[in-house]
Amino acid sequence: MLRYLFFICCFVLTPSISSGAEKLVLLNWEAYLSKEVIQQWQQESGIVIEQIFFDSDEKRDSILSAPQRYNIDLAVVDSVAALAFGQKGILSPLAKEQATQLKNIKSQWSNGCNGYGSPYLWGTVGIAYRKDIFPSPPSSWRTLLEPEEMLRGHIGMLHDYVDTLIPPLKLMGKDPLSGNQTELKQAFELLRKQAPFVLTYDYAITYLQTGQYPEALYLALVYSGDQSVMNEITGSDVWAYTVPNEGSMIWLDCLSVINKSSRKEAAQRFIDFLNRPDIAAINSESLYSATPNKKALSLLNTTIRNDSTVYPPNSVIENSQLYQQIDSENIMLRHRITGAILESNETR
Repeated sequence: MLRYLFFICCFVLTPSISSGAEKLVLLNWEAYLSKEVIQQWQQESGIVIEQIFFDSDEKRDSILSAPQRYNIDLAVVDSVAALAFGQKGILSPLAKEQATQLKNIKSQWSNGCNGYGSPYLWGTVGIAYRKDIFPSPPSSWRTLLEPEEMLRGHIGMLHDYVDTLIPPLKLMGKDPLSGNQTELKQAFELLRKQAPFVLTYDYAITYLQTGQYPEALYLALVYSGDQSVMNEITGSDVWAYTVPNEGSMIWLDCLSVINKSSRKEAAQRFIDFLNRPDIAAINSESLYSATPNKKALSLLNTTIRNDSTVYPPNSVIENSQLYQQIDSENIMLRHRITGAILESNETR
């Protein structure tokens, strides 16, 4: 059964901040905000950052449906979710007069959050692989979907109605957001045949922390930057990342303010702080993920700035596409597909 990671963790890194200090509650992926950045914010503002972690879009959406239940002030959401929850009135329109550092965002990303948040980080969807198992990076989604026998029980997938279907649709040369029933059936068949080789449909980072056989994970569908966290968890530099030749999807995450938050002004100040070039550079290097902050780029060390897994070449970008909203009929069909795949994996 899919195991969701969901807990509250308060990072109080500055001893001088009292337990009664003002706080902001952030809904976030785990390990998706630099501890150094948190510490500097708390030192400068006196405001504590408390985080609630999720490890799937579905869990995030469930929490965001009633954010006041958890007293959430801010949330990290993808660009599509920013628009959807903004239109529902759950996210507040970004107060640009308060977020003065938005001028630092590159023009290609500045409107990516649809007015309901500030661009945070961006990247691709690809494959994390064990370098001790794969001397060369997997070059095709076929490695994941039509694996060799030695990978039986060693593959990690995602349980997500969009992302799970990226590999089969891209391998078929189709739009990864396709709603065509014939194409989705063909994608389902590829996933069904792959299922006996899948160790887990949990998010790879979660599985490495909580799974029964973390050492058995050799290959996983992940987001760029995840390999850095996976290496931290395992305590070794064994994980690497690649985007297959068939291309992928490009994601943009946004930092958004909850509309019913009683601490909106402080939340906007935090967004402004994260958009400072020096802070954006620290966060990008720490998380090994691409920043949309154009002034931060010159402050990055050459290792990350020249790393094509973080800042992919034009050939990858031209063969990939941004996430977009899909219609309800497409979503329902995709839910049925991913649900059936998960159920077949559980009954094995």
